[in-house]
Amino acid sequence: MLLAIALPSCLVVAALFLRGGEGPAETAKVAAADRPATAEAPKLPTDPERVRALGELEERLGDISRAHAGTHGVVVFDPLSGQSASLNADRRFVAASLSKLYALLTLYSAVSRDEVDLEDEITMRASDVWAEGTGVLYGYPVGTTMTLRECATFLIEESDNTAEVMLNRYLGEEEIEAELRRVGARSTSYWVPNTTTPNDVRLVLKAIADPSHTSPELSAEMLEIMTGTAFEDRLPEPLPEGTRVAHKIGSWETTFSDAGIVFPEGTDDTDQRYYVVVFSEGAPEGVARETMQDVSLEAYHALTPPRFGD
Repeated sequence: MLLAIALPSCLVVAALFLRGGEGPAETAKVAAADRPATAEAPKLPTDPERVRALGELEERLGDISRAHAGTHGVVVFDPLSGQSASLNADRRFVAASLSKLYALLTLYSAVSRDEVDLEDEITMRASDVWAEGTGVLYGYPVGTTMTLRECATFLIEESDNTAEVMLNRYLGEEEIEAELRRVGARSTSYWVPNTTTPNDVRLVLKAIADPSHTSPELSAEMLEIMTGTAFEDRLPEPLPEGTRVAHKIGSWETTFSDAGIVFPEGTDDTDQRYYVVVFSEGAPEGVARETMQDVSLEAYHALTPPRFGD
């Protein structure tokens, strides 16, 4: 009996060896903002000032990268102009817990097609328990039952590794891979070797934020889960109070990342939100965190309304 229980657990460990968890949160959890998801901004004539700002930002990304140890991959995408500032945007990095975004999107896409219901229940098995890295469910007793909505919330808010194993089992690895292909993330490997590119992560974020991919209600719910997580010390940390960041972090050995959608304070979500994806590879976590914070603040200064209202 012990062998029967241990063998599946070992298989899970082998499959998840690249999914090292994040460390403890270093900042307090912030309250999630109650804002609806909106469609991507309509195609408007390109604002020369915005395009110029993105060009200047791209130069600054190089400066930031040179000022910090490690290799960096960055995409800052502005839906209003359809333009990006980037650095190593198609380079492959270890995704680590950014992969939890794929499971979240796959689940909510299935709900939008009436294949599952978020109130359907899932029960934690012994083979699901993943006690390494981040999360809280590993401390719950085997046999604990919760709704899919609750499991998805643990998945993102706590970056819960056990929740990811549960949803991977429920949805199927093949379906998660298929969802990645549907959104155009063709340079991403979900399970092993668990690698992705900044551009692919941006495509996943875009699908999450796009109500036409799921529904306005489901898109809003995903963004709500991604807002005010237990890990707010990377992209959100340097931004002004009241700035909403719906995001997900990843950490594995010396690769650290954060990817999110920024809604500047006092702006209309459709017009002013923008996407930021940052990877740091080969530097200590503290240095990587500083790199992500510097990129986040530069992007905010480049794309928030005061720049264009002066």
